[in-house]
Amino acid sequence: MARESVMRVGVVGSGVLGAAVADELVRRGLSVVVCTAEESLPPVTDVAFGWLNSHGSAAEPPSGARDGDEFARSLDALRHTTATPPLRDVITWNGAVSWAPTPTATARFAERAGPGVATLEPEALRQMIPGLRVPPPAVASDEGMVEPDELRRAFLARARAGGATVVAARVDRVRARRAGGYELSGTGAALVVDRVVLACGTGLPALAEQFDEHIEVPGVPAARFVFSAPELRLDRVVSTPDFEIRPSARHGFVGAEDVVPGEPETATRARARASLSAVREAFGLSREPVLGDVTVGLRPIPAGDGVLCAPLASAPGVVALAAHPGVTLAASLALRAAEQLGDQ
Repeated sequence: MARESVMRVGVVGSGVLGAAVADELVRRGLSVVVCTAEESLPPVTDVAFGWLNSHGSAAEPPSGARDGDEFARSLDALRHTTATPPLRDVITWNGAVSWAPTPTATARFAERAGPGVATLEPEALRQMIPGLRVPPPAVASDEGMVEPDELRRAFLARARAGGATVVAARVDRVRARRAGGYELSGTGAALVVDRVVLACGTGLPALAEQFDEHIEVPGVPAARFVFSAPELRLDRVVSTPDFEIRPSARHGFVGAEDVVPGEPETATRARARASLSAVREAFGLSREPVLGDVTVGLRPIPAGDGVLCAPLASAPGVVALAAHPGVTLAASLALRAAEQLGDQ
């Protein structure tokens, strides 16, 4: 493989985490090259639901530990960074509403969530979301929604404008050099860099294993689907036991569904149609929403609390980065990764 010029930091992966890190590093005056293998298949980011979620949903509270302060910091950072081009207006901060299967469970979620989540009585919910036939007690949160690929591309655009290079190269090997730094190799040109951020999702464990580091980042399947419903009036995320949907200027509406590993596409589409039947019932629509594309992606969820941002003990200057939900945590984890590189 031919060798390209030396780059200071190599970012492996062009999902939202890799893009946000590249943007942050460039703004700190570092030279950056982003390696992406995603020429034909978009990153996992691009098929994410797009709810910038700091508290979880009353319908399905997050399992395991969740650092509420980290999520709050990331949303604050996203608000700040989207105040200027090219990220201005990428995120819509209309908030979200959710409810659990029972009023008691909804109230319990609101109590656990703490500041930032307000309990809504049915009449207040009806005013917030017109058309609900039987509004239940719900909670509202001051959160946002985004087309994930637009956020990712905006981070990359700003990084490029600051001097970052994005190359179409799959990285299969990261090798420490005797002279210092690392060589990234695979497809395309070999790259020699001083430091590395591994932000390649489920591909991260194989690269970390080359340094005898055991990292678990299983891929958990989930589906995103788009649909049209001309009668539906909605300006925010709505998450319930029966459906999770949001409006989309590009697609009409977007929904999210869990996927049973290994199930056929017909089963996933059937689950999406069941969600849309619940939407029709909840809003009293005269006709069934029309299902469009259904895309299944693998969410990289690190073992433990779902967040990994740490240097490799056996590889000074290499930081491993993966998280779920990565779209929400992109801004704060980019800051953490940049600080960890600076400490080494």
